[in-house]
This record gives sequence, structure tokens and C-alpha cells, in this order.
Amino acid sequence: MGGMRTDRLLWLTSLLFVVWLIWVETSFQYFERALGADLRLHPAGVALVAGSFLLPYGLVQVPIGRLIDRGRVELWLLLAALAAASCSLVFARSESLQALLLSRIGTGMACAVAFPAAAVLARRCLPAKRFALAMGLTDGLVGIGASLAAVVPLLLGRSAWRDLVLLQGLLLALVVALPVLILCASRRSPGDPAPVTGEVPVLQTQVQRWTRGGVLCLIQCCLLYAWGLGFVFGMAQYGLLSSLRGWPGPLMEGLTLLMSIGLVVGMVVSGALGGVPQRRGGLLLAGTVITLLSLLLLIAPALPRAVLMVPAFSFGVGIGTSVLAFAIAEAAAPPGHTAMTVSIVNTSGTVMGGLMTIVSGLILQASSEGDLSLVLLIYGALALFGVAMASWIRFSADPGAPGVQ
Repeated sequence: MGGMRTDRLLWLTSLLFVVWLIWVETSFQYFERALGADLRLHPAGVALVAGSFLLPYGLVQVPIGRLIDRGRVELWLLLAALAAASCSLVFARSESLQALLLSRIGTGMACAVAFPAAAVLARRCLPAKRFALAMGLTDGLVGIGASLAAVVPLLLGRSAWRDLVLLQGLLLALVVALPVLILCASRRSPGDPAPVTGEVPVLQTQVQRWTRGGVLCLIQCCLLYAWGLGFVFGMAQYGLLSSLRGWPGPLMEGLTLLMSIGLVVGMVVSGALGGVPQRRGGLLLAGTVITLLSLLLLIAPALPRAVLMVPAFSFGVGIGTSVLAFAIAEAAAPPGHTAMTVSIVNTSGTVMGGLMTIVSGLILQASSEGDLSLVLLIYGALALFGVAMASWIRFSADPGAPGVQ
């Protein structure tokens, strides 16, 4: 098996890992009540278990990304898949809060490998102009993972949380760990030619330095991606507007589905168009403006409910353009820093998403039904911030220029 073909198969396998981590993180909300009742946990304990995945996932992603840049990505992928599968099996058999927390934390730390590993493998086996599309596809997998989280409990039953987690662990071992092990073994076979890795040797990466322009570009991309995930976690996925506007359940679910579809479409389309670096700034600016206009339409009091479907979809499309932050930041990074750069940008979005989730909860607590003044104030300011950041990137002297000196 040729080295390039092996790398492509590894990349596809890493995408399955990304789908799995989204499925695992999202599915908890569907069985948290059953888990709390089964183990007699207080609501605070259940909330602690729920949050114990994302925190370690975000904290260790940057150092893990640097290690992936300096080592064999396939080995890290194999170890992470085995560790996540093992932690899931432990979680399924846990009988105490401590065991739940430790296994959930371990799963989050292991899953931190998936996204940067997928980025490195995409950079290794695809042409440079396809990297933006690859990141759009990778980030767009959130729709598949969320769909699995919603559908599988209907088949197993919401109370059968142990069976669900056990199934998740076994599937990860079968569809990720085992294929990676086979691919690694085939690469080491005597008749296999030397793999075309496309990675920069460790000695070379040690002498590469970030330029001031490259660091500034990375900061811009972190802020822009934080803008995108701030909207996704704070409003698009958690029904903030639905609760304040008093929308019925079917309307809320329909609009949320349209937002999610629009998000995936925005990520994939902007990734495809963003293969040409000169287009990226314009796409970002258009996306942030679309997001701002869609937000204003969504909170407009006189807009008919049937018409809300249009801004709900365009809202997701506009937010989806934020995925271009990965391609812009990676283009500005020194060679051999792909995983760390992607990890930094992704972590900024994860932190902002968690923060805006808390903010949305406070808005709900402080606002009466029909009062959207705080939504307009806070999320309107966030939308304007996105337009400002996209304009800064768009009109920078040389956005995304390689940051090597």
C-alpha cells in the first residue's frame, strides 16, 4: 500500500474519530437525567460530569497539538482512540461520581488528539489548496455527530445509558483504533515504499520562528473563530430565542435544525471557495454581515413565523464561514506547526463557546418572556465584533502570508 494512500485512509479514519467525539459530548444531554436517577446524583453532580469533558479537552489540545507536530500522528491517533474507548468502557461500568468524573475527564483528554490529528493528516495527503475545504468538512461533521446523539437513544432507550456508552466505546475501538493499527502495520511492511509524509523534520521545525505578522494573524483567527463558536454554543444550539419568544416545540426544533443545516453548508461551501487564499477575507466579511442581518431578522417582533426559516438558515450559513480561520492561521504559521496552530484556534472557540453558554443562561434568568433587549445588546455587540474582525482580516496588508523568517 502506498504511503500517500495510507495517509488518506488515516485521514478518513481521523474524521470518524471527530464524529465520535461530537457524538459522545452531545449525547450526554440525552441521558443525563437517567444517569442522575440511576446513581442518585444531585443536579450539581450531574452538571459537573457534563462539564468534565470539554474542560480537559480544551486545556490539553494545544500541548498535544505540539507533540503531534513533532511526532508520528498515526501513533498518537492509535493511542488516543484506545484510551478514549477504554475510558468509555469504564464510564459505562461506573457506580460513583468520582469514577464518572475520572473516566469522562480521560475521554476528553484523549479526544483532544482527534481534531489536530485530522488537520495534520489533511495537510499531509491533500494539496495545499484543499486544506480549507478539508477543515470545512472536518468542522462540519458536528451535524453528523449531533444527529447520532439524537437518534441512537431513540433506538436504545433513554434510560439505557450504560448500553449507549458501552456501544460508543466498542465502536471507537472497531472503526478507529483497529483500522489505524492495521494501516500502521501495513506501512511497516518490508515491501512498502517510504511514506510521503509531507511533515517537516524535527530538526527543521526547531529553527522555524513565528514572525510578528504571523502571530498577529493567529490572534485574528482565534478571535474570529471564538466569534463563531460563541454564537453556535450560546444561541444557535441551545434555544435562547425560543425560550424568550415562547416559540412552540415544533417551531423551535425546526428552526434549530435549519440553523444546524445552514452551519454545515456554510462550513463546507466556504471551505471549498476558500481554497483560493485571496477569497478568504471577502468570504469572512460576507459571512459576518449575513450573521448580523440574520440576527436582526430573528429578533424582529413582527416577522411571521413561516418567514423565520430564511434567517434561521442564513444565520447558520454566516457563522459557518468562521471555519476559514483554520486555513488562514495555518497559512501564516511556520512549517511543521499545523496541529498546534489548529489546536490554538479550536481551543479559543471552545472557551468562548463555554463562556457564551453561561452568558445565555444569565440572559434567560434576567429576562422575562418577550424581552429581547439583552439578546440584542450582547449578541448584537458580538455580531458587530465579528464584522470588525472580518474587516480587519480582509483589509490586512497580506492576510495568511507564511509567518516564517
